[in-house]
Amino acid sequence: MHDGHEISEVIRRVVAEQLDPARIVDVTVSDDVDHDDEPILRVEVIFEVEGDRLDPKKVMGLVRHLREPLQALHEKRFPMISFLTLDEFSGAAA
Repeated sequence: MHDGHEISEVIRRVVAEQLDPARIVDVTVSDDVDHDDEPILRVEVIFEVEGDRLDPKKVMGLVRHLREPLQALHEKRFPMISFLTLDEFSGAAA
């Protein structure tokens, strides 16, 4: 089994590749459980992009692009992804 840092780096790389041209400011990955108490990866993506809107087609396909690299690391937990603009994140932190 691979460590959390390696999983986070893989997720960060795939997110940046797939959501280009958005600038990925930060990606945090944490262990969590879903509403059925199943283990998941909670992924929070903070981004900047013109118009503050990600391409919906890229967002919809993101989990599909993450599954193979995560499986290569023997990671079976499903990635639950949320997205915040840098402004939203900065406002939430205030």
